[in-house]
Amino acid sequence: MKKKKGITTLQITHVEGVEVYDIDKKMLGQQLLDMVCEKLGVSDPLDSALYSFEYKDKKEFDAFLKLEKKVMSQDLNKKEDPKLLTFKAKYFPESVGDEIINTVVQRLFWRQIKEGIVDDSIYCPPELCVLFAAQAMQFEHGDFDPAVHSPEKTVAVEKELPTRVISQHGLTPPQWGERIINAWQAQRGTPKGEAIMDYLNIAQDLEQYGVTYFEVANKKGTRLWLGVHNLGMDVYEFNNKVTPRLGFPWAEIRNISFNDKKFTIKMVNKDAPDFKFFSPRFKVNKRILALCVGNHRFFVMRRKAQAEGALETEDRATLEAKLRRTKEQLLAIRRDLDSVKDDTKQTAEDKAHLANEAAGMDKFKTMKKAQSGDAARRIMDFENLTEAEC
Repeated sequence: MKKKKGITTLQITHVEGVEVYDIDKKMLGQQLLDMVCEKLGVSDPLDSALYSFEYKDKKEFDAFLKLEKKVMSQDLNKKEDPKLLTFKAKYFPESVGDEIINTVVQRLFWRQIKEGIVDDSIYCPPELCVLFAAQAMQFEHGDFDPAVHSPEKTVAVEKELPTRVISQHGLTPPQWGERIINAWQAQRGTPKGEAIMDYLNIAQDLEQYGVTYFEVANKKGTRLWLGVHNLGMDVYEFNNKVTPRLGFPWAEIRNISFNDKKFTIKMVNKDAPDFKFFSPRFKVNKRILALCVGNHRFFVMRRKAQAEGALETEDRATLEAKLRRTKEQLLAIRRDLDSVKDDTKQTAEDKAHLANEAAGMDKFKTMKKAQSGDAARRIMDFENLTEAEC
């Protein structure tokens, strides 16, 4: 059937399927977001504000729709029919238990984080990958039943574990399935919704959770990564996207702007020099700026809600007891996996994570270390970084 004049077809992929919409040329990005959120059951504006639509622009760079502009006025690939968009979280909660209450949003957000862990864009150590697979099984199937669930039929290992983890250990798919089922049995009695929230409460402490990376350089031309996230922006050495070298929390940052290839970050402390870095692609730079502005806005909103006592927190004693049990289970899984592990296949991320762990450092301790010292010293350190160091 021939399309009406001024109508464009969009194919919108999300973590649970694909939706097709015919829109007219006047539709705004926000109107499209409202329509898709309503279809999926994301009803609260605070929840929908975490989401947007990612697409490939004309030059094949990732971009997000500008919600305040007309969808068809943006640089979508004109050759695509239908136009391809992905509905996904653009911003990440600081505390999933406090901020994500709607069960639909919990499920959608969990599936997105799970995809990131399985495709290895969010680094996760092997023992935790097995636990996460077990929690996924609990959510998808409920309590393990040996009469119904088998390693071969129930556990699709390649869909539950990163290829990195599978290749590092001398185990067959059925042997992986047995280990996942062993961990799954320990989840017995856990309600399905609680299983994925347990997953997310642990996943939010992974080093790469919620971090969007951009390649940047200092005045010396040293290649580095800028990581933008819900607590600020961090600088990473080019061969280590796990441990930040330097960090700048949003509370320190007063203004962000860019002119062509140069970004200028002005600090709240007016005695501090400007933090400047370089990024070569104009459209990518617009994305960096928008992501920084959005994350800063959420940061301010959360601090205001905390000051007003509007955010609830889970009972600490219950949470700590649950974490103790989880740590004991993870140690047992690690001991088992270490016996069949090929250390020669460790990645740079594995080595960085293990080094942090050996030093007693977690995500928040490494972040705090990267933010230590006054801003002027950190900015000077950034400007002096050389290729030999990174």
